[in-house]
Amino acid sequence: MELAHHRDLAQEFPEFKARIHELKLESPVFRGLYAEYQVVDNEVYRIEQAIETPSDDYTEELKRRRVLFKDRLYGMLTGRIPAEYDSDEFVVRRKFAQPVDPAAVTRDWIKRGFSCRACTDPPGQVWRDDVHDTDELVTVVDGCLEVMMHGENWVLGPGDELYLPRGITHTVRNLHAGTTRWLYGYD
Repeated sequence: MELAHHRDLAQEFPEFKARIHELKLESPVFRGLYAEYQVVDNEVYRIEQAIETPSDDYTEELKRRRVLFKDRLYGMLTGRIPAEYDSDEFVVRRKFAQPVDPAAVTRDWIKRGFSCRACTDPPGQVWRDDVHDTDELVTVVDGCLEVMMHGENWVLGPGDELYLPRGITHTVRNLHAGTTRWLYGYD
């Protein structure tokens, strides 16, 4: 017996109901991720209904995974994350050729509806617990950044692009022994 999804994507994002249907038909990657989301959501629902009673740590990890799936699916629905290839991350590795041309990144992001601003961080710089009302993109020009969100860490090198969903708390840290130059933009 399959339980009703109390956090079904069509209910969570009613404005994307048609797009959800399209991607389920067109994209095996989206379809697989959507199925994984439903399995995790069903398990959380069974726990919340006291049908199952696992440990609190397991329940919290399951809820964290559900949020991670939901954010990735939302990124695919909005086109911020490509639905054509499987990735376990929010990162497109080597999206931009090296050496990274900030003007090329700016043109790409503007076409996708994002702003583009530059940031230069000294060694050890940390931006803790940022959260924005908009989606954000980050690309390293030179150096190395670590971005933490959802309890996961992503290390970005030159040309990598990271998608940060709106409303997600994240921390950015310069891992490079020298200065790291990077770009960020909001939609």
